Amino acid sequence: MSAKKSIGGFKLVVIFAALFCSAVLGYMAGVHEASTKADTPSKTYVVNLGSLHLTLSVGAIGVLVIFLLTMLLAAAVLFAAVASRRRRQAEAANRELTNEVRERTRAEEEVHQLNAELEHRVAARTEQLDAANKELEAFSYSVAHDLRAPLRHINGFSKILQEDYGSALDATAQHYLKSVSDAARNMGQLVDDLLKMGQIGRQALVRRPINLNALVESVRQELEPEYVGRQIDWRIGELPSVDCDPGLMKQVLANLLSNAVKYTRPREKAVIEVGQVHVDGAPAIFVRDNGAGFDQQYAHKLFGVFQRLHSAEEFEGTGVGLATVGRIVQKHGGRIWAEAEVDKGATFFFTLAGDRQGSAYATKSVAAGKL
Repeated sequence: MSAKKSIGGFKLVVIFAALFCSAVLGYMAGVHEASTKADTPSKTYVVNLGSLHLTLSVGAIGVLVIFLLTMLLAAAVLFAAVASRRRRQAEAANRELTNEVRERTRAEEEVHQLNAELEHRVAARTEQLDAANKELEAFSYSVAHDLRAPLRHINGFSKILQEDYGSALDATAQHYLKSVSDAARNMGQLVDDLLKMGQIGRQALVRRPINLNALVESVRQELEPEYVGRQIDWRIGELPSVDCDPGLMKQVLANLLSNAVKYTRPREKAVIEVGQVHVDGAPAIFVRDNGAGFDQQYAHKLFGVFQRLHSAEEFEGTGVGLATVGRIVQKHGGRIWAEAEVDKGATFFFTLAGDRQGSAYATKSVAAGKL
């Protein structure tokens, strides 16, 4: 490219030099002709340019015409050179654009190919996952059925022993019999809870606007048999209407309120509060109690299956309830967390829409208050 530019510049210099020499030679020829005919009067012309009067001979006019033609020719050559340079620049730009378009087309083809491969892999993995889920579902129901049958037998025979031979058994034997019956009943409840938790993942969400105050009141009334004779101060705040699955949301509230009733059992006067706070600009529902509480450093274990922070002798349970609550909240695109102190109660927060993951525990505690 630099060699072509050098050759083009050399040609332009040669043309200008030739034109300049032609003008000089024409001027010298005119002067020479005028000197040779000095004795002969030449024809002259007077040019009036306003206040300026020019007297030009025929030779001078000829030289002027040659000079003007030379300048016009030089301008034409210059314009031609500029046009040639612009053409070369345009051709280079077109080549670069063509290469860029070619590269972009190739990249798009590669992206389309990768997308097709990804879609194929996703379809294959989805098919495998569906097959695995169906196998797991069949296995779960089979195991549940196979477990329920012996559990029913254990409960049935325990009840027969208690009714027919209870008077003949001493206190130790009756304690053993009660332990067997309680263990079978707990095992049956655990099987049912595991099946419910497994069904949550496969259950489709049916969202519709739900008044949480009405839902909380419905759950509270259903829990009344569990706290008959107890003194519980229910503090239900103004709750929002949310877009959720009513059945699953009722299960969340039932688990949280049932836990609050259970873990406030040692209190002479229990206080259970349900309200709303704003966390990072998003509404969060909380359930607070003044019950047994737990050590905050173990809060991350609460929503795992079979994770319990209290012994079965203190408080009954299967360790599946909060795991189920976590699954439901996550299925709604929200999150759940807890704050507590030992023997000072616990507060569970949950949202029903994705929000930022930044922690704002201090803000939440101050906004929600403490019992």
